Amino acid sequence: MNTFRNLHPLTLLCYFAFMIVFSVFNFNPIYLALSLFGAVMYAAVIQGAGVVLRSFVGYFAMFLLIAVTNPLFSHNGATALFFINDNRVTLEALVYGAVLGLAIVAALYWFRSFNEVFDSEKYRFIFGRISPGLGLVFSMILRFVPELVRSFRDIKSAQRAFGSNQGRVKRYLGSFSAVITQSLENGVITSDSMNARGFGLKHRGLYSRFRFTLYDGVYLGVAAVLFSIACIGARGFEYYPYIKPMEFSAMSILSVCAFGALSLIPFIFEVKEGIKWRISVSRI
Repeated sequence: MNTFRNLHPLTLLCYFAFMIVFSVFNFNPIYLALSLFGAVMYAAVIQGAGVVLRSFVGYFAMFLLIAVTNPLFSHNGATALFFINDNRVTLEALVYGAVLGLAIVAALYWFRSFNEVFDSEKYRFIFGRISPGLGLVFSMILRFVPELVRSFRDIKSAQRAFGSNQGRVKRYLGSFSAVITQSLENGVITSDSMNARGFGLKHRGLYSRFRFTLYDGVYLGVAAVLFSIACIGARGFEYYPYIKPMEFSAMSILSVCAFGALSLIPFIFEVKEGIKWRISVSRI
């Protein structure tokens, strides 16, 4: 299937950069709500609705924590709600904290989808020609961190199966020591393998299965146009000293629509390809 994740790595990198940068630097709740909705819908498609719902509890707790703690440290704003130790808790600081939490949660969901779509091979393709060492570090982190967690779980399961009578702290320390030893051994084996394959030699060729096609160019162009329209017509909220909503105009409405379309492109892309796949299977 020609799914979203099968697009060229450069196209995927630009798209996620558009969404994350806009979500982090634009504190307009309308744009942030659209960004979060698009990120959650796409994550639900590629990871499953159940996984996203379970993760939503933790993200919602993070959102509440940021929204509640911001007024405790920032006392700006003209509308005082109540006082804590002679410190004002203002409505403006509370709303700003909620918007800040919304921005962080939206960015984290986009990063979640980015980690799901971008594998080590795509990292090597993007950074390998610019800096082979940097590309290697990224790919090794993506490979060894999940492997480290998986090995730790396997060792703990083996200890439970053999009925180890050690305390919990000793079991965890023993498992951690075994995992570190195994990782160091794997690092030595990887280094020997890289030397044998000629890593670091001059004029060494780089194989890649990725080809930038017209389809990738059209998709990247559409995303860039929508992102440009969203940036040009973006209007922000003012939170201090009083909350002042954005002023709606033809350009601002066009900007909101453009960003909404941009945030939903991966979800629409996956749903469209899924429908085409089911129609093709039904015709067999």
